[in-house]
Amino acid sequence: MDSRSINERYAEIAAELIDKEKALWEIKDSHVSIIYLSSCAEKTHKGKIVYGLTEKVQEKYKWGIPCDFTITIFEPNVARFSEDQIKILLFHELLHIGIEFKEGDEEVYYTKGHDLEDFKLIIDSYGTDWAYTDLDLEKKADEAEDEAEALEDAEEAEE
Repeated sequence: MDSRSINERYAEIAAELIDKEKALWEIKDSHVSIIYLSSCAEKTHKGKIVYGLTEKVQEKYKWGIPCDFTITIFEPNVARFSEDQIKILLFHELLHIGIEFKEGDEEVYYTKGHDLEDFKLIIDSYGTDWAYTDLDLEKKADEAEDEAEALEDAEEAEE
């Protein structure tokens, strides 16, 4: 069962990111309300691990969820993440918040999908392996070393 609770630490990290990151300044300049949640569920989608999820709160649920968006982090999937990896994940999730500024003080909120610019921004800043923990990277290095040794052995056997 998916149990979610408000996570103030994520709210603090996100506030720092919104203040610092130019790509998030439209959030800073808006009246959007975001609640940051921790989930005890292990979430996957199409066989891939889901680390976080940004959802726009539907009007009919705002009586019980008093915000415009929720950002949920799936704790079992990020259990080995460093603080920096959590920041990158929250940055990524915040990039999904869309705001259209209308005349006057009106704002229209929507969830942005993934686009190439978002991925480029994260890859340029943090690299393609941002979600790997040190243990994952060590395992990848060991596997690459094993493959290289196997290739050498095969070449020697052919000689």
